[in-house]
Amino acid sequence: MRRMTAIMALAVALCASAQAQDYPNKAVQIIVPSSPGGISDTAARVVAEGLSKLWGQSVVIENRPGGGGSIGTGIARRAKPDGYTLLVTTNGEFALNPVIYPNLPYDPNKDFIPLAMATYNTIAVVANADAPYKTFEDFIKAAKEKPGSISWASAGAGTWNHLAGELMASETGVKLIHVPYKGGGPASTAVAGGDVPIGLLSVSSVLPHIKSGKVRVLAVTSKERSAFDKSWPAVAELGYPNVDAINWVAFFGQNGLPPAVAKKIEADVRQVLTQPEVRERFLAMAVEPSGLSSTDVLAKIKSDRASAERIAKEANIRVE
Repeated sequence: MRRMTAIMALAVALCASAQAQDYPNKAVQIIVPSSPGGISDTAARVVAEGLSKLWGQSVVIENRPGGGGSIGTGIARRAKPDGYTLLVTTNGEFALNPVIYPNLPYDPNKDFIPLAMATYNTIAVVANADAPYKTFEDFIKAAKEKPGSISWASAGAGTWNHLAGELMASETGVKLIHVPYKGGGPASTAVAGGDVPIGLLSVSSVLPHIKSGKVRVLAVTSKERSAFDKSWPAVAELGYPNVDAINWVAFFGQNGLPPAVAKKIEADVRQVLTQPEVRERFLAMAVEPSGLSSTDVLAKIKSDRASAERIAKEANIRVE
């Protein structure tokens, strides 16, 4: 009996190994649960191009936006767990949505496994060039002197940018007025045009306005300074060490994906991210290539979820 069990286990292992070696033998689809041009879409397309060259197979992007990313993520959940339908999305879908959406069409804890982190996007505290705030300290001082008098723009209610702004407000002890827009582009334009004096926005979305001089960066909400511009201080180093919020994008597979295939995808994604031309393309867009492992992504989801639960409760962030 033991001999038969051992033979069966060996057969399963050999089959899985062969499956991984043969993968992929046809086109691979990547579902991005957001519109074209966003941070998930950009990361997916750059990495997909590298994977297509590496695999010798087409890697096709399918954008399925809506519901704060929940619609496309739900579609990816229902796909066969064979590695031919992958999901590329952000910490919003895996750390924030489970906290603020009451009825998600997916369970991030049970339906998916992380494969590798593709990029992370620094969130910046930006001010309109004509606003009186020259530094982050100026902004916080003014906010404390007149609570509830300063408005700030985000890429939308229930986004990670929204959470970053509420986290910053909580840690600095200021009361602000949140103005949500439908995406980072419109929010960036609003700050650049002076409609809103402050924005909490991904650097990649507001970069054109930074370059034009219409917007200035006061600080970033990542734990450390951005590799894109080391002159921008991190809020954490200015006396608020608990402010640590970034947008990140990762590859996911369905639960049940053969481990050998999952390991191959993880290794290949990370390999693409080490290529100099890929790194240069990302950095030119103010997006920082990551390459964190599946284990690291899982840990990051856990820590981000804890932050989301606390801040969403404090700021009453909930989407019905």
